Amino acid sequence: MKTREQIITSMCFTFRHDYGLEKDAGNGFISEFSAGMTRDEREFLYRQMAQIFDNDIAPILEDYRRLVEGEAVVVPKDKEHAEALIKMGMFYLENSK
Repeated sequence: MKTREQIITSMCFTFRHDYGLEKDAGNGFISEFSAGMTRDEREFLYRQMAQIFDNDIAPILEDYRRLVEGEAVVVPKDKEHAEALIKMGMFYLENSK
């Protein structure tokens, strides 16, 4: 699985494809049509994407991790789902001998 930083960087590149291109803010002339971002622009975008990750994505990944590692269980949503979970559990118990 990707790290937090790798995911946030991917989010930055998805939002701004020129995220990795350096734009020099000190030359006195920055065209709005030129590609690239200044250091301050990149840091601002990274902070924004980090906030989205921390508030919206990380909690979902934590729930997934807990399910995968057996710290949490799926609660059936209806009778058919409960029956499927029972069948899956029985299959696991019968084949783990």
